[in-house]
Amino acid sequence: MIVWGPSRFREAKTVNGLCQLMDIGLTILEMAGVQPIPWMEAVSMIPALEGDGSWEPREYVFAEQGGDGNLTTTEFMTMVRSEQWKLVHFLGETYGQLFNLENDPRENTNLWDDTDYSKQKSQSLDILREWRMQSAVDTKDWAEEIR
Repeated sequence: MIVWGPSRFREAKTVNGLCQLMDIGLTILEMAGVQPIPWMEAVSMIPALEGDGSWEPREYVFAEQGGDGNLTTTEFMTMVRSEQWKLVHFLGETYGQLFNLENDPRENTNLWDDTDYSKQKSQSLDILREWRMQSAVDTKDWAEEIR
């Protein structure tokens, strides 16, 4: 992502670290002077862009996608990614994807069925499950006004 704001950000810089797509949305809202909605799970990236040192990359980022024209073989998938690992879980399926991003940054070798990595797979599934549950609790009131 490229951010350009010469009156706001002094110099060209690269920010390394994991962030969620929702973090970018929140950051744009804040830059536009819009007060974030309290239930948003996003974290502002303004400290990273301003270089004040208080921004910390996320340890994990998550994604989810329902069945559509791109995802035709499953109804729903979720993903968790850290700096080293990426796991993709397909709802109701026995298969999935597990990649060691340090050794395989192009994601060519799926370790899902490799018993040498069953502990990592289990840990990643636990992290993903915990996020799904916590997210459901954190955002339970998001549509309260229209229910």
